[in-house]
Amino acid sequence: MGTRLIKISYQPPEILRPFIDRFWTCEGASASCSSPIFAAGTGAEMIFQLKAPMTIIAEDNLILTPPAQALYCIRTRHYKANINHEHRFIAIRFKAGAIRHFCPIPVADVIEHFWDLNVLYEDESQKLTTQLHQAANLSQQVKHISDFLIGLLKKHYQPQILVDEAVRQLYYNKEIPDLKAFSASLGSSYRQFERLFLNHMGITPKAFQQTARLNNTLKHLLTHQIKDYMSVAFDYGYYDQSHFIRACRRYFGDKPGRILSPASQELHFYLSSFSASTSTDRK
Repeated sequence: MGTRLIKISYQPPEILRPFIDRFWTCEGASASCSSPIFAAGTGAEMIFQLKAPMTIIAEDNLILTPPAQALYCIRTRHYKANINHEHRFIAIRFKAGAIRHFCPIPVADVIEHFWDLNVLYEDESQKLTTQLHQAANLSQQVKHISDFLIGLLKKHYQPQILVDEAVRQLYYNKEIPDLKAFSASLGSSYRQFERLFLNHMGITPKAFQQTARLNNTLKHLLTHQIKDYMSVAFDYGYYDQSHFIRACRRYFGDKPGRILSPASQELHFYLSSFSASTSTDRK
């Protein structure tokens, strides 16, 4: 059997769907390690490791061993994960900007750190850890995690109309607006908008915009299995091939051709947006 990953996705409960794209499981399918990428993004992952501890490798080849239950909120770097048949985890993929509604500390403090959930949430997380180990099956584990997240949402929900609308437009609109004009269209000066956005999101609007653009470009290319990527890259606002390649290297750690290759697609952690019409989505 070749080195590959088995990934299965599940819809979250309805109350969590505005904030969470999916629950998903991942495990290695062979004894040899695969090296999928945790890339820079606008959302976050909460990962519960259920077998052997996973190691990840940073850009400078530093080997890290995140806590067994950890929050991954990666904005400026990328990491390779070592996963084989000894590894299995349940992950929660948060939508762009949504992690703040589940976080007891400022979002800026969780970015680029692998926070131990038992430290971040203390007794609540320690109770969940026990439940996950005692659960009879995956369905029970998912139910325990869902209840945990619903409790966090009720406690930490932080609505902010201007920021929420900015996230929606900056993430889903292919057009790249001038941010000063964009903030004015929202009824705010740019300095006020930037300060508010940074406070709630942990990064500047410009940084969010750049990351979202690459995420959406690659999402389109991968979803439609497009190999000749430049026409799509132009459509998303990249002005030449070098511009797009630099963005891929910075946020994803590789050239576009390798990211889009069939071998890479089998391994990486890219998952298309979850379809609301199905309860499971095999990848």
